[in-house]
Amino acid sequence: MARRYSWLVLVGLLLVGVLVVSWVLRTGGGLPPVGQDSPQAVLRKLQRAVAEGDKAKFLECFGARSANHKAAEEDLFAYIEAAGKLRDALRGTYGKNAWDTFVGAQADPAQFTAFLWPRDEDVAATAAITVQGSEARVELPPREPLTLKLEGVWRIEVFPRGSGVRAQREALAKATEALRKAKDAVGQPGATPESIGQDVRKQLEGAAE
Repeated sequence: MARRYSWLVLVGLLLVGVLVVSWVLRTGGGLPPVGQDSPQAVLRKLQRAVAEGDKAKFLECFGARSANHKAAEEDLFAYIEAAGKLRDALRGTYGKNAWDTFVGAQADPAQFTAFLWPRDEDVAATAAITVQGSEARVELPPREPLTLKLEGVWRIEVFPRGSGVRAQREALAKATEALRKAKDAVGQPGATPESIGQDVRKQLEGAAE
């Protein structure tokens, strides 16, 4: 009887261990992130993280399903950060419309800004949010809709399964490099928002070939 009891205890401990390992792999082992108890809350948290340059808070807003997804979300933060610095430099040097001129020089302005997060508006208050059970859809025209999922807390699923994460990572890395080079060109003799934008466009088109 004692031997049977010991066996049952062992099986129970193994099951608990499997559950713990699964939870650690899924959540990273930490406490659930705060400020994500509703779709509006996670949108506001993401916007604050972008405005403050807080990478850790930014990454908490997403549901990384693998190491590749987490790396893609880190690449996304680098891209948004580089774009923000370039936008500030363009506006500071050439005026408030300089960023729009730069974006207008891209092959597909809407696609170019698809991943960029607006800093000058309350997205959570203006976005159209539809909640169905444990999933929410956020409309942010002209950007592509965002999908949010409730997994203990609300998280943004910016790189869904089967979406070609590796290819998106490569594209983000190339775009980030181009934006950083563009920032160095701001204020140089003969440089304008349009010419800087055209240079970035050529780099991105060359990388895509």
